[in-house]
Order: sequence, then structure tokens, then C-alpha cells
Amino acid sequence: MSKKPINVYWSLANDESDEMDWTFLYPKPKTLFSILMKEKNDTKSFSSYFSCPAISSKFKKILVFNSSFDSSYEYGYNEGVPYIYPKSKTSITVGLQRKETIYQKPTFQFSLHYCFFSDEPLDAYFTPPFFHKPEYTKYATAMPGEFNIGKWFRRYNFEVQVWESNGEIHIKTDEPLFYVEFKTDRPINFHRFQSNSILTKYERSNIDSMIFFGQFQTLQEKYEKFKQVGYREKILTEIKKNLIEEEPYKF
Repeated sequence: MSKKPINVYWSLANDESDEMDWTFLYPKPKTLFSILMKEKNDTKSFSSYFSCPAISSKFKKILVFNSSFDSSYEYGYNEGVPYIYPKSKTSITVGLQRKETIYQKPTFQFSLHYCFFSDEPLDAYFTPPFFHKPEYTKYATAMPGEFNIGKWFRRYNFEVQVWESNGEIHIKTDEPLFYVEFKTDRPINFHRFQSNSILTKYERSNIDSMIFFGQFQTLQEKYEKFKQVGYREKILTEIKKNLIEEEPYKF
């Protein structure tokens, strides 16, 4: 029996103060499976792990999000305060969003912000690129996370946890920044949409819900509040008004 596809929607996350369109910084992703298949050994005399359903089914549901250009940064501490600044001609804004969690090893947030939503409950797992060897992983790792993108609406920020208290970070063109694994065996139709001020307001309200309900809500408590007020319907209605007219990426 064929399985009904799940519709997943994604966009760069705009800020209301932005005066530029940053689409050039967000290349369209491909599945890890499709990328690795291009490097597959054609020899037929041995068993390939691509034929193992435990591996191939997982790889087929992982999207790879790449960097769009080269950039380099230097970071460290000045009188006990972390800093980071660009060393290359091309760079994006990078900063600190919180006090370092690990002593003298700050977490830096790049101005790369992604929004995902689905028309049904679907867990999305954000991970470092574990099946690639991008340059930046010599110096830092992408922060992982997991939440249900059909039950909650928030951005995923590309943040890195550095390995040392001072050093450099180098990011190369077309190298993976992070993966997103969608935890389902159903087909996915992956649609792009254009974010706007209304969706930004919805997203900010979800993130700042702790103002009303407390800082230490569990994800399940957040999901229940989201459901009670009908946020899913509001968000889907607005996303569908702003779909980009192109064929969805199917995987």
C-alpha cells in the first residue's frame, strides 16, 4: 500500500529589520543518500551498505544544508569577554546569543536562520554533518537539536560550539553546515515558502511563550499550548499564501 506524503515547508527566517533578500545564502538542500550515490563504487562483487535498509532508509530522509561561500573568522577572549570577527573579504554576521555554557568555549551564532513546518506531526533532528568532513569541524561543531515541526514553530539557527577558547573558524563553499533528519518512513514533499512579517510574528510568539508560561516548559507542554490555541492552522494558512511556485523536492 502506498503511503501518503507529508508536506514539509521551509524558508529562510526573515527579520523585520532586514533590508536585503538573503536567498543567495540558502542553497537548496539535497538528501544525503542522493549525494553519496554519486560517489558509489560501481563494483558488483561486494555488498554495499546502500542496500541495507537500516542505513539507506535513514540516509534518504536526511537533508544536507551547505554553505554558499568561503569565509573565515578569528575568535578568543579580551579581558574575559568572548569576541569573534571576520578575517575574510566575504563573511556574515556572527555573535554571541548567550553566556558560554562550557567554560571558556563559547557558542557562536551565525546569521543563517531556517524555518521548517509540516502539515502533520513530524520530528526533525538537527545534527552536525557526520558523514562529511567540512573544514569548519576542525574548529567547532554545529549545535544539534530536535523538535516536532508540526507541533511547534521556531527557527533553527546555525550555531557552532568551538573546541578551544581561542582560534579560527574556516567555512568553505558548498561544504555541509548541518543535516536535518525527518523521522518518518513516509514520502516527503519539500516546499519552499517566502517568510513575511506575519510568520515572523508567529515564530517570535512561540519562542517567547515562556514569558507567559514559564522558562522551563517541556516540549510536550509547548506542543499542547500550541494545539490549544490553534497555532498550526494559523501558520499553515499563512505559509500556503506564500508558497514559491516551483515543484517540491520529493524524497
